[in-house]
Amino acid sequence: MKRKKEMNATDFGRLKSARLFAGLSVPELQIIAARGAVRNLRKNTVFIERGDTSSTLYVILSGKAKVYLLDSQGNEQLLGIHGPGDHLGELALLTDAVRTASAATLEDGNLLVLSRRAFVACLSDFPQIALNLDNSLEERALSPDIGEEVAAQYRVWSRFRHSGLPMIVLIGGCTGTGKSTIAAELALRLDIGRTQSTDILRDIVRLFVLEQFAPELHVSSYDAWRALHYRDMNERNQGSHLIEGFRAQSDKLAATIDAVIKRSVKERASIIIEGIHIHPEYQRRAIQKEAVVIPLLLTNPESEKLKQQFLRRGEATPSRGATPYLENFSAIWQIQDYLVREAQRCGVPVIPNTDLDDTIRRVIGVITARLVERFL
Repeated sequence: MKRKKEMNATDFGRLKSARLFAGLSVPELQIIAARGAVRNLRKNTVFIERGDTSSTLYVILSGKAKVYLLDSQGNEQLLGIHGPGDHLGELALLTDAVRTASAATLEDGNLLVLSRRAFVACLSDFPQIALNLDNSLEERALSPDIGEEVAAQYRVWSRFRHSGLPMIVLIGGCTGTGKSTIAAELALRLDIGRTQSTDILRDIVRLFVLEQFAPELHVSSYDAWRALHYRDMNERNQGSHLIEGFRAQSDKLAATIDAVIKRSVKERASIIIEGIHIHPEYQRRAIQKEAVVIPLLLTNPESEKLKQQFLRRGEATPSRGATPYLENFSAIWQIQDYLVREAQRCGVPVIPNTDLDDTIRRVIGVITARLVERFL
């Protein structure tokens, strides 16, 4: 190996495309890059030798490398050729085994080198890396050096991946808490091909159910109580009517959400369903045996930040505008308070969504904990 060098923009772009780190954000990739070292290797440099003990993972940033065996006469048996984005050495690294083959560069190139300690830290901080690892690790005993907690996390993700069960993630939360953003990011990182918004489901149901038969479906969640024609509305009972109207709208959509989940279970396809209509109590009725169901509630814990979110949304999407949300802010805040209380009653994790990367890490932590309960 030659000199150590800092990761340049080109190297970082290739790290971003590496399959091992698929779905990770730029800040998370920066953490990984900082934990490793970029090495420039000349053509025909052997960097892995068969029979050596393993303490290093290699990610090819540029150039190509071959993996090969030498027989007793010194004849080479080529096992494979790898290029940018491929990784080598993780099997021996995690299983505490010796290297089973050798590797050498076929041309000049750069590799990101991660020590066992650095890679274990990455695997612990970003469990989704386990989803990107090769299947060859599945049945091997993991090295005690990586720590029991990290080993357990890897095992449960691996067992889930091969269980054939779909994952059903139910993301509830009031208007403006970032549910759709978190759903999209989570789908990317966990390679989940389906996401569904309950607002879209409500719009579809409206096409088939006339307003005269279900008036609460044809208004916003914070206005549903008005459609129930309460005649004795006053300051004392306005709050209870608000929640009753919200629950009436959610209950009307429950059968539709059920149908989406049943279809995903039938097709064994994971899905993320997000929306204000995901009541915390829903986990009790969701299918449990044929799927891994993870309910959670997102919140925006500060009223001023939630108002700012509505203003930003209005600027980004003028057709939606901020005015209706700000005019009904008190009702939206009451619905959030209600959902938080219900989540606490039902044992559903409540996650304040104040920072995208932190929220994603906490959500994945919740998912990992549920997988540990199911598969460990």
